[in-house]
Amino acid sequence: MNFSILTADPFLFAHIQQSTQQDFVRLDSISALSQAAGDVVLIDLALPALPLLTDAIWGSYASANQLVFLSSIPSDTEHMAALTAGARGYCHSYAASESLQAIMNVVAAGGVWAGPAILQALIRSVNKIFVPKDPQIWMAPLTAREREVAILASNGSMNKEIARDLGITERTVKFHLSLIFEKLKVSDRLQLALLAKGIR
Repeated sequence: MNFSILTADPFLFAHIQQSTQQDFVRLDSISALSQAAGDVVLIDLALPALPLLTDAIWGSYASANQLVFLSSIPSDTEHMAALTAGARGYCHSYAASESLQAIMNVVAAGGVWAGPAILQALIRSVNKIFVPKDPQIWMAPLTAREREVAILASNGSMNKEIARDLGITERTVKFHLSLIFEKLKVSDRLQLALLAKGIR
């Protein structure tokens, strides 16, 4: 898989390369996105003359590549607009190395990375719109404890809330979620929520 970044900021380019320990190709114009295919492409939203996130052109770019938008002033509103535009991820331009690596891993694996508040909002929206699938069908491969964790996670509960509700540690919740994702062949909580609603 190839990694690219669309930015005019040499400091941002250096930060991304150093933080992710990946070799990025630096793109200098939006037109270069049409030449990339199948890449993970980070897009600096501070770049002048970018189309608005509401512009339909992002759909064609997102269908050819896995886009991650970088914002120097991130907000939940912009985050939602980025996801609506087809982004696979969104974060602060100078996010910490651990965060950037986690985002890159999720996106490179075909998943969607969203911050906790946005993820909860997306899952709750899915829950309001779609009727749940019969849990006996989608949860068949799971143990009893994994089923408890899966139900809470698919309804939008975060690790801390799941740990509190089930009387276990957050580390144990993470362990159960990794097994759940593997058994159900999903890569993240949003896919788990979609599976629970019969959408995936």
